[in-house]
Amino acid sequence: MKRLNQTTLGLCLLALSANACSNSAPVVTGTGGSSTGSGGSTGTGGTNSGSGGASTGSGGAAVGTGGVNSSGGTTGSGGTTNTGGDFGTTGGVTGSGGAPDGGVAGQVGSGGKAAGGTTGSGGTVQPNGGTTGTGGGTAGAPGGDLLSIVGSWDGALNLYPCQDHRSGYDCTNVNCTNGTLTTTHVWPIAGDAGKTYNVTFRVRGVVESYAYVGGTRASGTDSIAKGTSLFCVGGAQQPTTNGGDYNTYELDVSPPVPGLTNVVGTGATAANNYYLNSVIASENPHTSSLTQHLTSKIDYSATIKVTGGGKVTFSSYDSNCALVQNCGPTQGNMCQAPQSVSLAGAMPPAPASFVQAQPYQAPTGSYGQWVFFDVTDVTAAP
Repeated sequence: MKRLNQTTLGLCLLALSANACSNSAPVVTGTGGSSTGSGGSTGTGGTNSGSGGASTGSGGAAVGTGGVNSSGGTTGSGGTTNTGGDFGTTGGVTGSGGAPDGGVAGQVGSGGKAAGGTTGSGGTVQPNGGTTGTGGGTAGAPGGDLLSIVGSWDGALNLYPCQDHRSGYDCTNVNCTNGTLTTTHVWPIAGDAGKTYNVTFRVRGVVESYAYVGGTRASGTDSIAKGTSLFCVGGAQQPTTNGGDYNTYELDVSPPVPGLTNVVGTGATAANNYYLNSVIASENPHTSSLTQHLTSKIDYSATIKVTGGGKVTFSSYDSNCALVQNCGPTQGNMCQAPQSVSLAGAMPPAPASFVQAQPYQAPTGSYGQWVFFDVTDVTAAP
């Protein structure tokens, strides 16, 4: 509970007889002057609480005291001027904030679901010395609330098991028919329909590599040997004759974010399609010893734009029913050094049964691939 300021506490004590002490701004009548003439008592002040100025006494020798400004009250209008009195010289006490009158704009909550704080309209300075309130409106909702709009995407564990147990570094992809297989997961996005949101996620797992055509790699021209991000903004798949026989890992946003396209050229900072396992052209797994028949550990963060009321689709396309096993950093006929990736700190956490059983096997002795998403932040795009 917020502490009442001294002015508000005083007002609460004044209002005890009416049992009206609360966090709401009370209305207090200022004291002022009375009748005209020399030596009279203080003239009556404004009837409104707020930052009203002192009234003009009608002949009183004393200075009108003015209304006391309540916390967030409306601005006092000052007393009515009579004849012969001295001008009051002390203004009202500045209001400490609140809405609607007497305050300045509230701060918008960072990433809050709400549109932000309500806006105070500001006090009006009165002719006889009142001052303007300085408080704000209500704060916006906490930014973390927006994480809920991504639903089950946050904490999604996507597994790619083997259908059989081979002695080499490849295995047959499960449920593959007619020579190809596309595995998809669809996550609805809540929020305001048509509004654009920035979603930041951390992705971890073990995947094979792919040299996409075009697009913008987060790591630029870094080699996969540096262990940096394999994230790519935009781009397209390779022809099957030039490395297209390796498996893709792709995120697609729909409906499309206004102004963005599936960019094929380089230099894009946002698109409606993204890839998670990109390598540079010279390390195309169709020809490079750094990536051919090998998998890599991934652990990096990325931010993409999504559309409220839309969806995000995560897909993996296999053009030849083959899956590269997680056999370690070197090629060979035996799967000798399968790799694990820590999932510490994920929220929500990955299933304990999966974490404890790494490296992932399905069936036993066959080491498939996997991808885990941990959404860490969601904000409304400007």
